[in-house]
Amino acid sequence: MERKLAAILAADVVGFSRLMGRDKENTLLRLKHLLSELVKPQIRAFKGRIVKLMGDGLLAEFPSVVDATECAVAIQRAMLQREPGISGSRRIKLRAGIHLGDIIIDGSDIFGDGVNVAARLETLAEPGAICISEDVYRQVNGKLPVSFRSLGKQELKNIESGISAYSIDLDPARLSPELYEILTGEALELPDQPSIAVLPFQNMSGDPEQEYFSDGITEDIITALSHVNGLIVMARNSTFAYKGQSPDVRQVGRELGVRFVLEGSVRKAGQRVRITGQLIECQTGAHLWADRYDRQLDDIFALQDEITREITVALAASLTHGQELKLWADQAPDLEAWDLMMRGLSEQYKFTREGNLEAARLFRQAIALDPGFSSLKIGLGWALQSGARFGFLSDPAAASTEAQSLCDELLAGDNATADAHALQAYVFTCRGRFEDAKAHGRQAIALQPSVSLSHATLAVTHNCCGEFAAALNCMRKAIRLSPYCPDWYFTHLGDAYRGLGRLEQARTVYRHLETRMAGSILCQIRLAVSHADFNDLANASKAAEAVLSIDPQFSVRAYTASTAFGNDELRKSWADAMLKAGLPE
Repeated sequence: MERKLAAILAADVVGFSRLMGRDKENTLLRLKHLLSELVKPQIRAFKGRIVKLMGDGLLAEFPSVVDATECAVAIQRAMLQREPGISGSRRIKLRAGIHLGDIIIDGSDIFGDGVNVAARLETLAEPGAICISEDVYRQVNGKLPVSFRSLGKQELKNIESGISAYSIDLDPARLSPELYEILTGEALELPDQPSIAVLPFQNMSGDPEQEYFSDGITEDIITALSHVNGLIVMARNSTFAYKGQSPDVRQVGRELGVRFVLEGSVRKAGQRVRITGQLIECQTGAHLWADRYDRQLDDIFALQDEITREITVALAASLTHGQELKLWADQAPDLEAWDLMMRGLSEQYKFTREGNLEAARLFRQAIALDPGFSSLKIGLGWALQSGARFGFLSDPAAASTEAQSLCDELLAGDNATADAHALQAYVFTCRGRFEDAKAHGRQAIALQPSVSLSHATLAVTHNCCGEFAAALNCMRKAIRLSPYCPDWYFTHLGDAYRGLGRLEQARTVYRHLETRMAGSILCQIRLAVSHADFNDLANASKAAEAVLSIDPQFSVRAYTASTAFGNDELRKSWADAMLKAGLPE
């Protein structure tokens, strides 16, 4: 018998007996397809071999622990997309355990502690999750674009000493501090100045239709706090990752790199609203401030100002340097218009054609009710320019022209807001007016330095101009202000690394992007280019095929002509790599 060190993957079907009891023949057929279409091909692709199949489970051996872990992640992520028409309780779900240990080979079978520990770890995994040992964690941490959560020391059946275990977080939007450092090249540390995350206020009304209302309260407080000099405020994208959860504030503080968390609830009944809020210090869990407000709905904007002032006083009286924080100081908007704006933002954040069209419609309806409320026009401007850029609209040129007209109106006075400058920077970038875009991007940041989107928009402009070091710096700041940032941030983070010649880091970022938006043509173009950069023509060709499956009319010439490249050298670099990957000229 032969002994060796190997990575062992153990997996089984969750609730197999229950599924068989409901429909034996159909369950066996679905399981057969799952093995032949997904599990076996993935194990072969990652150089593993199936040792044995055991009805509802399997045991596989890999020469590399990185390959074993990457294989398990690929399988579990693919499982999320399988059988979309089957309800949750009837879907097949897997759980997996991985251990690196000594095994004994007897013919085609394997035995030993490596096998036993992997099997025990598999029983600890949640449905759809992967549980790994500390030995595996030490080998793969920093090598794969995934996040890990410590489960502490676990006592495993028939294993003499306890095993420290970790769970792999399969939500690609969640950047653990370790994954944050892998992708950005910087450690996620607590900043010197005060920092806060405003968690989504809970909707206590019992009416799902009021969800947008509580979200709007949260967004308004985030906006107001971001005006405070010297205060770092996490962006909406990051704090809304905790929506519907009751996270430990210590975990939030660690994952977002903030010192304080604000959480609260909104209960709306008729024309009355009750809002509660509490400010918590993350490291100690101490409550620094808490209050409850009962108001008539027509006082909602004054109420938001009152809550915001209370929070800043609780942080430190000197922090505001005497600033008066009044979100609606100049004009409280029409309540119905504000209601429509909140609905429009909810639709816009879906980033779909339907959501974009509905958002624009709602913003226009709100503007008709309150044409003097500038936030409505800013929302419409973003919807129009995004719709033009991503092909959501039938007449993109007209949409872009209207977005520019809105910018002209918003910037006409002496008190233009940071939001107006950020919108103008985005419109100018899409139009190829890069120097003007950079000027407005810098002005937006100067007026409101804690807004992640302004830094990201400026990074896009720098990338288009070939100013990759500046782009990387801006994108790092954007992600620091929003660790759970929008997917598209990583396209431009990877582009900055590629432009700097840091191809390995670019590939790592693009691979992470694939876990978040594999069905996007922007992602597949970047994968094709990255594989071509490394002369990996087999995978480059696969990515090129994916591009053409998404857009059969795609051509390199059309893409480079429509993309805002600031110079011919940059355009040629992308065109050459795409052609090398096999995309049609």
